[in-house]
This record gives sequence, C-alpha cells and structure tokens, in this order.
Amino acid sequence: MESRILSSSSNSSHRSDGEGECERFCYCGLPSPRRTSWTRMNPGRRFCGCARYREGSKCKYFKWIDTKFSNRATEVILDLLDGRRQPPSTFVDDLDDVDSKQVEASSANYLKNEVSKQAKVSSVNYLLKNEVSRMKIERKCYQMFIIVLFCYIAYLMIKCKALEDKKKFLQLS
Repeated sequence: MESRILSSSSNSSHRSDGEGECERFCYCGLPSPRRTSWTRMNPGRRFCGCARYREGSKCKYFKWIDTKFSNRATEVILDLLDGRRQPPSTFVDDLDDVDSKQVEASSANYLKNEVSKQAKVSSVNYLLKNEVSRMKIERKCYQMFIIVLFCYIAYLMIKCKALEDKKKFLQLS
C-alpha cells in the first residue's frame, strides 16, 4: 500500500514502495526510485526520476508512471488535500533523508562493483598482455629454428653435392 505524505513545496515529491515499483535506472546508472508528486499540477501522480535530483544532478532522468489525471480528479485531490489544513509535515523531509542515504549506499555499492569489475578487467588485461608477449617471443624462436633448419638442410645439400662430385671425379680418374 502506498503511503500518502503531503508537502507544502510547489515541486515536492516523496519516494514510495509497493506495487509498480520502478525497476529502472537513471542516466547516472543508479536505481531510479518511484516518487509521488504533490504539486498543484500533478497531485498524487507517480513518477520515476534521478535519485540525486536534490543534489543538483545533471542526469535529468524523469518518467511518469501514471497517466495524467483528469481535471476533475485533480480538483478533487487538491480539495481533499486543502481540506486537511495540516502544517507541512517534516516526515517528507525525513523520507527524503532516508532516500538520500539509500541512494548513497546504493551509489557506494554500485561504485564498489564497478571498481571490482575494473580491477578484474585490468587483471585479465595484464594476463593477456603477458600471454601475447610470451607468444611473440615463442614465434620468434620458431622462426629462428626454421631459419637454422633451412640453413642446415642447405648445408647438407651442398655437402652431398660436393661428395657426389668428388665420387664422380674419383670414378673418372
């Protein structure tokens, strides 16, 4: 069940959990929490946005979950909200603090995972570079072996030819 918290701010929202929770990520790569707008234009309308929007993030990720309410529905919601005549709740600020802490923890975990992945990639990259260097040296050794073998075969052929010539010479004498 979704909690309903009011705020007097003209661009207020709060995070809510439950049915239809966003499984989206903002452009920062962080999980995008579902929030509820309590502005005069969109009271009670749910959306997903960048988790760091209050920190001045340049991400600007935003997506409505609910379709726009009819004008009548918006009027009824605003009338009900105005009828409560409650002072602005500090509970919304507490929720935003909890959101910020969750985002910080999520960001820290995300960054730890990225650093871990980068370390693994660096390790694999190092191993691959070593393997390539080893293979280059091995290739040079094989090339040298083939050249020496070719020279030895050429030497034997010349030696055989010289022995044949010597044998023919001896036979003619």
